[in-house]
This record gives sequence, structure tokens and C-alpha cells, in this order.
Amino acid sequence: MTARRPHSLVYLLLALSVALNLVAVGYLGYIAYAGYKVKGGKGPRNIENTIEFISNRYPKSVGDKIRTRLLDRKFELSQALDELKVARRASRRAMREDPVNKEHVEAAFAALRDKAQNFQKLVHGAIVDALPDLPESDRDEIDKGADAEDK
Repeated sequence: MTARRPHSLVYLLLALSVALNLVAVGYLGYIAYAGYKVKGGKGPRNIENTIEFISNRYPKSVGDKIRTRLLDRKFELSQALDELKVARRASRRAMREDPVNKEHVEAAFAALRDKAQNFQKLVHGAIVDALPDLPESDRDEIDKGADAEDK
């Protein structure tokens, strides 16, 4: 007569196998996601994560108002960011030319500065527009921690 294994042992082994598989899939998924973010820095730069980056540099109450103003200008900011990306690519192409054409590189850098200035002008305009909506106590929080960041 053969000994019969209890059903509970089979169920326990099945549950353990499923749990280990779920942990493995979760771990691999996390590594793939984290690896992507590490490899590309903070992921691909787009207007949404750029707005989050800018607004997160301020205290929450201030950042929320700035985020609102930036979102109001999302279309303009997106266009300016796209133009900035194109100018960056053009400057890198100019630097790779063989032989190096100094005037071409300087012109590409000048165009890049112009696009960067345009993007910053839009961002700074949104910040300026958000300030009147903030109480003085919230504006006072802006300066805290900036000294350590600026050193």
C-alpha cells in the first residue's frame, strides 16, 4: 500500500510556488523600471515631468500655485521645450562635424541660448504670475533652504 500525501502539503507547495513567482516578477519589473529611469536619468524629458521638477523645487503651497500657472501655459511650454530639444541636437551635430566649423558651432550655440532663454522666460513668467495669489507667509517659505542649495 502506498502512502498518500496530504492535500494540504500539495496546496502549501503550490501557494509557495505562486508567491515566489509573484515576488520574482515584481522584482524583475521593478529592476526594469528602475533601470530605465537610471539609464535615462529621470526618464525622457517631457513637459509634464519638467513642470513637476520646477514646481517641486518650491515649498508645497508655492509649488502648487506655480504648477497651476505652468499648466495654464502647458502648450506654449511644450512648444518651447521641443524647440530647445531641436536646438540641442543641432548643437551636438555641429560639434561632431569633421572638419570642425567653428562659426557653425558658435551659431548653433547662439540658437540654443535663444531657445533656452525663451523657455526660461515662459517658466519665469508663470512663477511671477503665481506670486500675487500667495499669502506672504507662503512667500516667506521660498527662501528657506535656498542658501544650502546655492552654496
